[in-house]
Amino acid sequence: MSLRTLVLSLLIFAGAFGTHEVMHLLVIYAVGGTGSIVVRPWRLGLADVPIYALHAQPAEPLGLTHQALVNFLGPALAAVPLIALWAAVRERTARFALWANVLILGFYALIETADLLLEERLDFDLSLLTTPEFNYGVPLVVIVVASVLANRRTD
Repeated sequence: MSLRTLVLSLLIFAGAFGTHEVMHLLVIYAVGGTGSIVVRPWRLGLADVPIYALHAQPAEPLGLTHQALVNFLGPALAAVPLIALWAAVRERTARFALWANVLILGFYALIETADLLLEERLDFDLSLLTTPEFNYGVPLVVIVVASVLANRRTD
C-alpha cells in the first residue's frame, strides 16, 4: 500500500467534501432557494456515538426537480477541479489520490440523487444510503483500493 497516496487522498477528501457541500449551497441559490451550511450531529448506527458533518440546508423545502439538481450537482461540480488537476498532473501518487476523490464525488452524486428519487417517487426508504457508516465507509474503501493500486508496478 502507498502511504503517500493514502494520506494525500484523505487530505483531498477533506477539501473535496467541503467543496461538495458549498456546491450544494451554490445550486440551492441557483434554483431560486436560499440556505446555509450547518454542522449537524450524525449518529453512528454501529457504535451509537455522534460524529459531526457539514450539510447544505435549504431554508425552505425545494421541489423534487430542484432538490434532485442540488443533490446531483453539488458533488458533480466539486469533481470538476479535481478532474482538471488529474489531467494536468503526471505524478502517480497525486493522480491516484485525485482519481479516488473523483470516484467518491461520483458516488455521492449517485447516492444522494438515488435516495431522494427512491423516497419521493417510489416511496421506498433505503436507509442504508443515509448512514454515516456507508457514506464514509465506501469512500474509505475507494481510498484504500487507490492506495494499493498506486503501489503496484506498471510493466
